[in-house]
Amino acid sequence: MLNSLLSAAASSLLQDTDGDGQIQAVELFNQLVQQNGGVGALLNQLQSGDLASVAQSWIGNGANASVEPSQIQNALGGSLGQAAANLGLDMNQASGLLAQFLPQIINSITPNGNAADADGFGMDDIVKIAMQQMFK
Repeated sequence: MLNSLLSAAASSLLQDTDGDGQIQAVELFNQLVQQNGGVGALLNQLQSGDLASVAQSWIGNGANASVEPSQIQNALGGSLGQAAANLGLDMNQASGLLAQFLPQIINSITPNGNAADADGFGMDDIVKIAMQQMFK
């Protein structure tokens, strides 16, 4: 329940003023983290869905590899559909948002190039990522 309250507060405070969808992408990410049992489990799902080297580039300190919306859909399947529905999006909108912003989100929560850095990821981290993106 606390996560729901924090998510609602973060959404109302962090308006997507330029309309690029980054707030929705962060909310999608949060939904997927909750559905999959944590950031590590979500990363494992991405990596087992033929995105191993792509997802690793997001964790590492080098350049982030790009990803296609169809690759996101293939890797996340039903969990993406459920997260999208929870936010009033369809699969194509959700996968497009994640293809655009997931590399940045994963990179932001693994600043030292280590997936273990993402353990304990929570709403405070979501607010921090959103704030960093707003002031770029």
